[in-house]
Order: sequence, then C-alpha cells, then structure tokens
Amino acid sequence: MNPRGRVHERELEDWPPLWRDLRAVATYPLRGSNGAAVVGLTAVSLLLPVPVMRILAVLFLLLAVPKHALDVLRDTAHGHREPPAFGFDTPDRVVFAWLGILLAFALVRAALGVFGQPAAAEAWTWLMVVALPLVAMSLALDGQLWRALNPLLWLQVWARIGLPYVMVVAMVWLGLALVLHGAALLDNRLPLFVGTALSTAVALWGTFAAAHICGRLIYQHREALGFTADGPEEPKRLLHSRDGRLEDAVVAMLEAGDAASARRALHEEIRERAVSSPLHKRYRDLLHADGDLEALLVHGRQWLHQRIVEGDARGALALAQECFDLDAGFAAMDAADWPPVIAAAARAGMPRLAEAARIALEKAAPSVR
Repeated sequence: MNPRGRVHERELEDWPPLWRDLRAVATYPLRGSNGAAVVGLTAVSLLLPVPVMRILAVLFLLLAVPKHALDVLRDTAHGHREPPAFGFDTPDRVVFAWLGILLAFALVRAALGVFGQPAAAEAWTWLMVVALPLVAMSLALDGQLWRALNPLLWLQVWARIGLPYVMVVAMVWLGLALVLHGAALLDNRLPLFVGTALSTAVALWGTFAAAHICGRLIYQHREALGFTADGPEEPKRLLHSRDGRLEDAVVAMLEAGDAASARRALHEEIRERAVSSPLHKRYRDLLHADGDLEALLVHGRQWLHQRIVEGDARGALALAQECFDLDAGFAAMDAADWPPVIAAAARAGMPRLAEAARIALEKAAPSVR
C-alpha cells in the first residue's frame, strides 16, 4: 500500500465539506458508542409512561442527553472520527450550565412575549437561534460559562467563519425541527411504548447529529479560529512524522498477524520517548489482548506522567480510572502527577476517583495533606 493510502486509512485527512458528506453525518449518531447511547437512553425512555418512574427517567435523560451531545461536539471539534465514550468527559457543572442557559433564554423569551413588544420577542428569538449553537460549542470546548455568554466572542467567531456559520446554524435548527416534529408524530400515532421508544431514538439521532455538525464546523475552520485540535487527524503535523511512520509499521505487522512484533516495536519506542496518544492506545490494546497486568500498570504510570506534563487532565483522568480498576493500589511515577488528577476528578464529579488519587498521593508523599 502506498504511503498516501496508509494516511487515508489512518484518517489523517480533513473531512470533506458537510454538503458533500451527508451520508457520514447521518450515520455518525448510530456508530460505536453513539449507537449504544441511543439504545440505552431509548430503553430509559420506556419508563416515561410509568407514573412512579417518570420523574427519575426525565431527570436522567435531561442530564445524560446533553452530556453525551457535548462530548460528541468536543471530540468532533478536536478531529476525532470515532464517537466518544458515553457520558464520561464533560463535567456535570457544564451540563447544568447549559441547561441553565436554555432555561434563562426561554424565560426571557416568554417574558418578552407577555410583557414586551412583539418585535422585541421576535428579535430575542433570532438571537437565540444564532447564539445558542455557539454557546454550546464554547461550553463543550472549555467549559467556561462567562466566556460562552460573552457577545464579543460571538461576534469574533461570526466574523472569522462568516457564511458557513449561518449555513450550519440553518442546517442544525431545520434538522432539529424536522426530527422533533417527526418524533412527536411517532409518539402520538403509535402504540404507547412503541411510540415512546421510536420517538426518543429519532430525537437522540437528531441531537447527536446536530452536535457532530457543530463540531465539524469548528474543526474545519480551526485555523481561522486559532483553535488547536488534538485529534489524530491533523495531517500537516502527522503526515511525515516519526509517530506516523511507526503507526504505519505497526498496522502492517498487525495486518500480517504479527502482534508480538507490533507490541515489541511500540514498547521500544515508548520506552525511549514520548509518543502520540494513538500509539499509546494501540500499545494498551495489545497489552489487554495479552492479559499482561504488570505491563499495563507500568505503561499506565509512564503515560499518566506524560499526560500530566502535556496538560491533558481529561486524558489523565480516564487513564487513572482504568489503572485503579486494574489495581486499587496503583502508584504514579511521580507524586506530583496526582494533584492534577484529583482536581480533574473533582471538576468531573467523580469523588471516588478523587479519593483514590488522594490516598495514592498520601502514600507517595506522606507529608502532603
């Protein structure tokens, strides 16, 4: 296979424009973890007609759906082609902030409709239409409420993206309107539980597709926005890199059925230097396949330290959780690795992980309290 073909297989190239890639956009909400999320959340929706369980089901869906949608938006904006793991990365406070913003916008619209002039209510409606997708994008990427609500940020993004932003906003709102209208028709015309399940699945599909579209807009205009994507799809950065050549070699070994050589090549490179996240993930996959617990823990210490040094608190959090699941007594390479993990776990609403990291820190540095 020629080098260009290998690069395409690793999906390092930019996505094509949305209007030339509608099939991929339409199928994305059902791929991988997205499909599992749609099935799981649809199953929860079957409790909606049950009086005793209705409130719990509504609360769960109200939190879980925007949480995964914001994960989808963020990962897509960073160039990741595969859907994110369900409901792990976006902190709960960001979800509550998003719900609060929606409620505040709706209350202002209702107040203007009752007490204000029709023109004011209409103007506020159009402001919501144009601004809310951008608010969601900002919250998904940095989680800062006041930055997301800053009109200067809105103006800056509109000026830098221009007409494509208007087209994407129109696509998102029109798509959501059609999908939600169709979901309502299904819910009203089909038998109770069947209508509930199908209408929920359709609504989830539309929501995750809208989040994916917004993320693609950011990724495809990242240079104009001054946004640095951390995904493996940055072609200029990885096309001829040492990591790219190593991944090509590892893929070739795996295709030939020589997993042992692939593991050995990755081990030697990882021991020598800091490599990219895709290579670390491939190495851990091979270690998991071999059931090598000791090697997983050794590699976990090294990769955790690298992620902390690189400022990847979110990735460090996921890796720490995995390592604690493998060994409750997991110890980091450096005691200084634990404070960022503790802080990230607290922000993400994961008290058990924060406590496990705190205990590990006290074992590594008893004087730290």
